Amino acid sequence: TKENEKSWCFKGWETLVNYNTMNRVRMTIIWSLSIVFFVSCESAGDKRLDFALEQAGKNRIELEKVLNYYRNDSLKLEAARFLIRNMPGHGGYEDDRLDSVKAMMKTAVELNIGGYLPDSEWKRKWIGFNYRTLPKRPDIEYMSADYLIENIEQSFKVWEECPWAKNYSFDDFCEWVLPYRIGDEPLDNWRKMYYDRYKPLLDSLYTGNDMVEAVNVLARHFKRTNLFVLTTEYRMPHLGARFLSEYLVGTCREITDHAVYVFRALGFPINIDKYWYSPSNQHDHMWNVLKDSDGGFIPFWYMDSSDFVVKRGSTDGRKKGKVYRNTFEAHDSKTASLFGPFYQDVTAEYFGENEFKVKVNDNIGGNSILLGMFSPSGYVTVDAVPLRRGKARVNNIEPGVIFQPLTSENGTRSPAGYPFMVVDGNVRYFEPDMSKAVTAHIRRKYPLRQYLYGYMATMTGAEIEVSNDRYFRTSELLCCLTDTPRTNLNYYYPKISRPYRYVRFTPPPPAYPTADCRAEIAELAFFDSVDSEEHLPSKAIYGGGPVDENPAHDIDKACDDDWLTFYYSSGPRDSIVFDLQRASTIKKILFVPRNDDNFITPGNVYELFYQSGVKGWISLGVQTATTNELIYRNIPEGALLWLRNLTRGKEEQVFYVENDRQRFVGYE
Repeated sequence: TKENEKSWCFKGWETLVNYNTMNRVRMTIIWSLSIVFFVSCESAGDKRLDFALEQAGKNRIELEKVLNYYRNDSLKLEAARFLIRNMPGHGGYEDDRLDSVKAMMKTAVELNIGGYLPDSEWKRKWIGFNYRTLPKRPDIEYMSADYLIENIEQSFKVWEECPWAKNYSFDDFCEWVLPYRIGDEPLDNWRKMYYDRYKPLLDSLYTGNDMVEAVNVLARHFKRTNLFVLTTEYRMPHLGARFLSEYLVGTCREITDHAVYVFRALGFPINIDKYWYSPSNQHDHMWNVLKDSDGGFIPFWYMDSSDFVVKRGSTDGRKKGKVYRNTFEAHDSKTASLFGPFYQDVTAEYFGENEFKVKVNDNIGGNSILLGMFSPSGYVTVDAVPLRRGKARVNNIEPGVIFQPLTSENGTRSPAGYPFMVVDGNVRYFEPDMSKAVTAHIRRKYPLRQYLYGYMATMTGAEIEVSNDRYFRTSELLCCLTDTPRTNLNYYYPKISRPYRYVRFTPPPPAYPTADCRAEIAELAFFDSVDSEEHLPSKAIYGGGPVDENPAHDIDKACDDDWLTFYYSSGPRDSIVFDLQRASTIKKILFVPRNDDNFITPGNVYELFYQSGVKGWISLGVQTATTNELIYRNIPEGALLWLRNLTRGKEEQVFYVENDRQRFVGYE
């Protein structure tokens, strides 16, 4: 009956949804997915508002106070209706254990720790802690009338006074300025607090009417002045506006949250976009987006390491695959069961609308499949797509990114066909041809990203000197690094006959006056024979201090037999001096520049796989590297490949062979 249908649509429940991010499976609780099903049952009238008030229970009286308060102001009344009708599903976590984690994060800021916050304390105390097991406070049951009215009043105040209010509609205002929360953070009365703090700053920096330039000026100020302490991804809910107003610490999520609080408090239409996984960096990422006056969208992230500016047409260059926008309004979409109702697919805004019919295995049943991306720990689901007449209807994906059709059974993702990517408007399948074999000279298991190459190239021109005087009042040039390193392990064979006790490494002079040539050394080892595999004992005895006084980059990291740790000097051209304990004749030098340790390393054991559709990954054999490359001669033509280091490391990315060359997508 209609009454039973209505009861079923209104019923709330909890569902556990699996999705993989940051190389592991994470759990998210979507406790009020019922709103999505209700949208599909909705007919005439504001039934979603009625549903929300019904869900409020005893708290209904508080919400009705708000509606009654604005009964004579149609615009603010509609704003209140928007917030209340979309309130089911929103809520936050509050618990003493969360306060303990925040206290640790506060300490990092108070101690002025630069760079990444060491995670040893986190691992010791909070490993295995899952905040999602804590009770969640649903807004619909706890929201006070006073809080909601203050939020609406302050939102309208800035919207009415700011010169760029004319650039966006009331509907945009409701979704991009009005919402009182971002995610599952504790609720704070943040709008006036942020307005009082940042409105005078904006007025001092910019007095024009260009909304984009106003955001640009303020964002550039944050980039210059905010010493944001980055951390690894803690299992924490959003930290909240009040906490971030005092302590700028966290991940990209906290950076974007802080920007939302600031810019919405000043009347800017700001939101957050994200991808669940990227082949560029093998984890999720989020950034801010400004809605432009022409209806377009401008992505930005004020802590971006590149020369940053908020401008139309800008991009960070990362591969994204699929992009989703964090919304306050619930959406009934095919991905709601994957990510929850508060994410909207906006990939078309970045790469244009497109649609492709992708072939899958003939035995795949049902009316939909999943779309995934490769990760070393298993496929990451990024979309759900309809299946019709044996082909998947894939919409709005980024060209040049490899996707994998997937099925799901009991939470397990399995291939439903061959991986594919879109090239020049056509679907390219990675379907191995077993009748043809190609040869590949493999030098890496992960693409060499531009910034890593920059680290290595910076050391070109560095000098290594020797002396028997620890202060180098007299010295002899041992060698000069005259060519840019092409790999992580670089050997040099000096021609000297005298024994020396001390060795000094000096970075190259800057290529131009403002260049910043600091020492970046992962390992520097010395041998008394060209055939020796055991280096001479050495100790770094003095040099420039580490950058930001961070002990993780102190001088001892240049000779600790760990190629992932590195010395990073504080000042330009800071030298570092090694003591060999006794005078020795140096016949061979090993220099390892700052790198990601994803090159082929002699002595490490590797295994190469190719993707074989529904059969999954098939091994092409195991090899122990003897040089800085592996040679495989039995690779099926057209196959997608995956090289695993069985000895160490975790960063791995799929690639293919073209013209006898190893090619990572996006890094040709």
